[in-house]
Amino acid sequence: MPVPIRTYVISRTRQLLRLTLLVLLASAPLLARAAGPPLRIPLDSLGFQPQSTQFLLAGSSMLTVNYVDNRHLLFTFGVHRLMERIANDPPDDQDRMVEAVLVELPSGRVLARTDWRLHDSGQYLWGLGHGRFLLRVHDSLMTFAPLANLASGQPFQQRAFLTTDRRIGAVLVSPESDLMIIESAERTPPVPAPKPPLFGPSPKPAPEPVGRPGDPAPVALSFYRLATPGTGDEVQATLAGVAHSTRFGDVAATSAGHIGVVDEGRQEWAFDFRPFSGKAKELAPFASTCDPTPRFVSSSEFVAFGCHGGNAPMVLGGFNMRGEEMWEQNLFGDYVGTSMAFAPESGRFALGRVLGEAAAVDLTIVPAEAYTAQNVVVYQTESGKQLLHVDCSPIARAGQNFALSPDGMSLAVVRDGAIAIYSLPPLSKQDQADLKEARALVPEQSVLPIDFAGPSPVPAAANPAPEAAATPKTAPAISSKAASVPSAAPAPVTPPPAASAAASGDAAPEQPRKPPTLYTLPGDKERQIQEHTDEKGTK
Repeated sequence: MPVPIRTYVISRTRQLLRLTLLVLLASAPLLARAAGPPLRIPLDSLGFQPQSTQFLLAGSSMLTVNYVDNRHLLFTFGVHRLMERIANDPPDDQDRMVEAVLVELPSGRVLARTDWRLHDSGQYLWGLGHGRFLLRVHDSLMTFAPLANLASGQPFQQRAFLTTDRRIGAVLVSPESDLMIIESAERTPPVPAPKPPLFGPSPKPAPEPVGRPGDPAPVALSFYRLATPGTGDEVQATLAGVAHSTRFGDVAATSAGHIGVVDEGRQEWAFDFRPFSGKAKELAPFASTCDPTPRFVSSSEFVAFGCHGGNAPMVLGGFNMRGEEMWEQNLFGDYVGTSMAFAPESGRFALGRVLGEAAAVDLTIVPAEAYTAQNVVVYQTESGKQLLHVDCSPIARAGQNFALSPDGMSLAVVRDGAIAIYSLPPLSKQDQADLKEARALVPEQSVLPIDFAGPSPVPAAANPAPEAAATPKTAPAISSKAASVPSAAPAPVTPPPAASAAASGDAAPEQPRKPPTLYTLPGDKERQIQEHTDEKGTK
């Protein structure tokens, strides 16, 4: 599965002039650093094996660090081991082993460990909040909760979650883990590797095609509302809707709605909050010379990347649901990738950027020397104050090598042969007041099916083909043991009993269930609800 990487190119001369000016005007925020030495947990004490620099810089997911709760970490990394041969293993599979370690804080004691056999170098792990995690093995998704099952002696016991015969290209989880978007495309035959020339460098492999040739919107976006009731390992999911797009990428959405970007001309943009049920709300305008990219950092606040000259996003702005731009800051240095971590409980988020110069042509192989650093900055969302600025090492272009604790009081970073735990300052009285005000702006939740009355949210800056929004389309064949087809007022469906995944390969796909489509003609929605009601009565 390809890891979505956002790449930008900017003129070095223009960047140096801009950097010189901005350093003189606004260098103070960059001085935010840790107040004291961090707690260090040596990686070799966890059994860590050095990772390939080539894969780390290419965007492969080679290691991850996540908080399970405020006092426990989940650390995963690739390991070199002999693997059993799998009968009829697809020729394009790239099997590897990943080890997972549950670590107690602050002692650094290993409480449990396991390993997983994966089949590609894409992202395989996502935090779902409340100590639950999502694991991808090929195109099957499982959930597990290591602390909830620690006493049973099976901390990594897995629950079957979703499986599909499509290729999963991206999994997006909202900052407060109330919405999950699975982006998928039909499987296509692997592209044969180009033959190396007799002389000169080897050519870069051709990118994997997305969907069937000629399909104007080959990527299906399946929206699931999530709930994690109780203290066990259960994760409830409700299939809420499906949309289609031209590409994989980011979508700024929560379970209540998504952010729409409106071009008002003259390099002025407007943000709209478009609830999945109800009237759209106009938010603050934003000046940018390129298409801005919004990202939620909590249920009532988002940030947007934009440009002030050129097409490289070197400006970051913070916005709320009242329609205010709370702050705007400049980003320093060329960067080729971003990743984020969130702690809405304290109104904080962390932004990681891989610094370096991207290739002007996609087929150009970028040398390791082009990547200069990976830094992480922790922000107080309401004020834009920078609380901590620290570097990661080794550089991981896919991110996931840093994490914020659920309470937002510490940051874990893979750095210099250890996991470094940095303490963050407590919330000030003003921070607490701002946070209370932000929570009061959270949009009203809805359990109705997700239906886009206006433009559908599309990944990044992609625009769907005009005919896609008018023609009824069949939803992707994603089946779920944990999700239900929504009726007029859907109720979450409990996943099946826990089941351990076989270490030797993926589980067989289930019989696909036809989920609803968002592209309906007048009267179709009422007919789907009635058909679903009749189906339940028959069963």
